[in-house]
Amino acid sequence: MSNPLMSKKLPAVYKMQNGKLLNKLEFIDYFENKVFKTIKKFNLFDLNDKFVVAVSGGKDSITVLYLAQKYLKRKNLHKNLIALAINEGIEDYREHTLEFLKEFCAKLDVELHIESYKEKYNKTLDSSIKILRDKKTNISPCNICGTFRRTALNTGARKLGATKVITGHNLDDEGQSILLNMMKNNYKVLPRLGPSNGVVGDEMFIPRVKPLYLCTEKEVRLYTIIKGFDVGYDECPYSKDSFRSNLADTLNILEDKHPGIKSSLINFYLTIQPTLREQYVKEEGTLVTHCTKCGEPSQRKVCNTCEMRAIIDGENSNGENSDENNANQ
Repeated sequence: MSNPLMSKKLPAVYKMQNGKLLNKLEFIDYFENKVFKTIKKFNLFDLNDKFVVAVSGGKDSITVLYLAQKYLKRKNLHKNLIALAINEGIEDYREHTLEFLKEFCAKLDVELHIESYKEKYNKTLDSSIKILRDKKTNISPCNICGTFRRTALNTGARKLGATKVITGHNLDDEGQSILLNMMKNNYKVLPRLGPSNGVVGDEMFIPRVKPLYLCTEKEVRLYTIIKGFDVGYDECPYSKDSFRSNLADTLNILEDKHPGIKSSLINFYLTIQPTLREQYVKEEGTLVTHCTKCGEPSQRKVCNTCEMRAIIDGENSNGENSDENNANQ
């Protein structure tokens, strides 16, 4: 805890929804306690878990890596944590964040593994996007990346022996996912969202948990600034015109005019989530199917990743199974 005498001398850096002002020491306590309480409230960590933290070098993944290690150190379980980065192959972007990530993990003494689209899919994201644009498809870059990333994280974490994948998704990310799937009528995706993803378990799918689930993007950014994490805040060059980006802008406008609306959206979802999951199991059952091409868990005969690769490689596929919403599953 912060020193109360020192705290009184520091200027306010954050205003809570109830109007209370926090200085930087008070904010650090508030933010870290919120994350640790989220872990406990939703039972995200188990003492027997081996964790892989999905890291990109951005503010969210750096924060969740740092705090996951801090939480596990209290229980002397921090050696059960490994970092996994995915190199999509985005020129003049990803290589910079990976260099920072290597330095950050070295300081924390956290083992870092890197998987790449080039090695796994034989093409970088840049080259895949160029091919699809030349073919004049309507598949967005975020669609391609989200589909490939989801599979790469799962197979990479499984290879490392993980029982849980920790992601840096924050409250803003989750709010965008809820609205995105509602607007695209992706009913079957909604039950799989939440602090821990998935409805039905499968030994080939590593569950994902989100300790930053109740933290806003603004809070995460402020935390990294106060802690002095020299993280870049540049967005992926492909994300600027995506549907998700448009939703993010809309939610930010609404939050400015109606403070607390993002939290209300998340609380509403958490209230109806048990009903959504119960209905999902009733309709879909508990049997998990697997892709006939790659063997990975899939709702369809051929998974989105294999279908996307077929489109890029010029094989016979219409791409109807691919949706931007899958990026956050």
